[in-house]
Amino acid sequence: MKAAVFNKYGATDVLEIVDIEKPSPKPDEALVQVRGASINPKDTFLRKGRFKRFSGSRFPMQTGLDFAGEVVDVGREVQTVKTGEAVFGMLDGWQGRACAEYVLTKPGQLAKKPECLSFQEAAALPLVSLTALQALRDKGKIQKGMEVCINGASGGVGSMAVQIAKIHHATVTAVSSAANHELLIDLGADICIDYHDRAIKNSAQHFDIFFDVFGNQPFRIIKPILTKNGTWISTVIQPHVFISMFATALFSRKKAKMVMVHSCREDLSMVGNWVEAGSLKPVISKVFPLENIQEAHALLEAKHTRGKIVLSL
Repeated sequence: MKAAVFNKYGATDVLEIVDIEKPSPKPDEALVQVRGASINPKDTFLRKGRFKRFSGSRFPMQTGLDFAGEVVDVGREVQTVKTGEAVFGMLDGWQGRACAEYVLTKPGQLAKKPECLSFQEAAALPLVSLTALQALRDKGKIQKGMEVCINGASGGVGSMAVQIAKIHHATVTAVSSAANHELLIDLGADICIDYHDRAIKNSAQHFDIFFDVFGNQPFRIIKPILTKNGTWISTVIQPHVFISMFATALFSRKKAKMVMVHSCREDLSMVGNWVEAGSLKPVISKVFPLENIQEAHALLEAKHTRGKIVLSL
C-alpha cells in the first residue's frame, strides 16, 4: 500500500510516499481503507522531532492521526464496528499512520461517519472537534450563558470551538484577523476582534473561559480579563503552561489548564450527531492528493489557513 513516511526528523522535504506492506488486524483491531485524512499541527511537530522523547527514533515513521474511510477487516474480538461500515476516527499516541491507503486502529477510536459528509469532510473533524469539545466541556466546564473567548478562532480547533461553544449556548468572542470575521459570524460567533487592531488583554469584557488555541496569550496576560472563577485553557505543551497550572491549582480561583486530546468513540459519535443535526460543520481550507503531502504540511506551517487541510486518497 502507499503511505506517507519520513526516515529522519526534519523539514517538509523528509516526507515521501512509498509502498509498504498492508497491515493485518490483531484480534482487537479494525483495518480501515482510508478515503480521506487530514493534517494537524501535531503532525508537523512530530515530523520535526519536537516530541521525539515520546515518538522515538525508529525509522521509517508514518504520519497522520485523522482519517475517514471504510472498515475492510476486523479482528475476532471486535464487536462495535463491522466490515463495510463508513467510519471516521483519530489515532491516539505519538506516531501517526493515517496518511496511507490503510490504517489499523482500535474500535474505540472510531465512530460512524455522518452520512451527510464526504469522506474528506469527515476526515477534517476528529482531532480538532475532540480537542475543542474536551477543552470546553472537561476543562472549562462550559455552561449556558458563559462568556467564552476563542483566540485563534479561524483555525482547525478554533472553528470547532466557536461552534461547540454555541451548541452549549455560550456567548462567543472570536479573535482572528478581520479577513476571517465573516466566516466566524457564519459559524456563530457573537463578537469578532481583529488582533491587528486591538490586543485582547485590553478587552473591557471578562471571560468565564479563555481558550488559547493559537498559543500566544499566556495565563499571566489573560488573568486580569478572566471572571473570578474563570479558566484559561491552552493546547500548548510548554513550561509556562505547567507552571501556571501548578500555581493556580493551589493558590487561585482563576485556573490555568491544558487540554491533551484523546480519542473517544462516544465523543466522536456526539460530534457526528451534531453534524447530522446541522449544528456543526467542518471547515476545510484546501484538499490535496496524498502525493502532495509536502505542500500540505508547508501550507499548515504558514499558520494562515482557515479550518483544516485535507488529503484525498
